[in-house]
Amino acid sequence: VPENMPATFEHCAEVLRQNLLSYQSQTDEYYSSCLIEFQDQLKLFEKELPYISHLAVDSLFKEHEQKLSYSTAQIWHLFNKQMEDWENVKSVHKNHLHPSLGHPDNLVQLDALCQEEIKRQKDQTAGVHLNTQMLKDCAAECAQNFVSALAAFTEKLLLELDESVTVDDIQVASK
Repeated sequence: VPENMPATFEHCAEVLRQNLLSYQSQTDEYYSSCLIEFQDQLKLFEKELPYISHLAVDSLFKEHEQKLSYSTAQIWHLFNKQMEDWENVKSVHKNHLHPSLGHPDNLVQLDALCQEEIKRQKDQTAGVHLNTQMLKDCAAECAQNFVSALAAFTEKLLLELDESVTVDDIQVASK
């Protein structure tokens, strides 16, 4: 019989039982320390969550702000091109003005030029109003898209948070 071998079956069973109890105790301690570490990580997560949410909303806002900026820039670009065209027509009309148009024989030409300029001014005024309305519509649409995206994000975030584990969900065994 080897010297480390227990002499009786009962003694062997007792050694085995002691070893198993020791392993169980070590396992329980390891499990408990893992839970404590997990709780600490959850506490950190819960502490940082408001900042993460703020960053996510801020990012969403910036994304929609860029879309608004891009859209309004396109509207302004088209409007500025149209304004340039109206200013060119105005210059042409101005260049057609000369003292001889004041002569009674040229009244028809002067009247035609005046009518063209009046039409240009009306077109320009209508264009300014249209541009203003397009900018308002664009801003309203972008705002609506932002609010919808924010609502969807908030709903998703709240659903995720509802399903997430909290510190209170973790039960550490008491010794």
